[in-house]
Amino acid sequence: MTSVSVEAWSHGDGWLTVDTLEWINDRGEFAPDLTDDLRGWMDENGHDWPHDSVIAAWVEARTGEPPAGLHGDGELWHHNLCNFSDHLIDDLGFVVLSSAEFGDLMITVSDHLGCYVPPTVYRSTVDELEEWADYSDATGECANGHRWQTHDTVNLHAWDGSDLTTYRVPDLVRVPFGDRSRAYVACPACGKAVRFDNRF
Repeated sequence: MTSVSVEAWSHGDGWLTVDTLEWINDRGEFAPDLTDDLRGWMDENGHDWPHDSVIAAWVEARTGEPPAGLHGDGELWHHNLCNFSDHLIDDLGFVVLSSAEFGDLMITVSDHLGCYVPPTVYRSTVDELEEWADYSDATGECANGHRWQTHDTVNLHAWDGSDLTTYRVPDLVRVPFGDRSRAYVACPACGKAVRFDNRF
């Protein structure tokens, strides 16, 4: 579970977020050997940017076989999270792939500013590609036991369907005494703070 925090400017103005490295570490394990090898191979072969084709060429050069999507299904899966979308992680580009020799890998290719950076390789520790796509789901509960969920970080629904109303997360953000470090999402049922986790 990745803990979800609330970033806010004031009452009724905020959003849900997670620490990017914590989110990655819940799904993968840093592979320093592969990271060093990929970066070294890129330098040796004059590649400045970790495009999908470059990563695929590195895998094939090292293993003799082209990579595929996770578990051999389809092409490399590449996702770019941009800060204008509704999700828990801010600006991160990454590739998820499977290699006969290396296993399932996740490779970061851009940072929180959306710029290309030296790639970092992680060995995937999850079973399904969908778990790498889980960057906008969160579930939460308040001290009174009211449970809520969001699938897009914006709209909040009752976990069990007992309340059919759709609430907007930003509207429920509270900043006690103007202290942004204490920001929380107020429970629509009772007003208590809802503590969220990314559902994985």
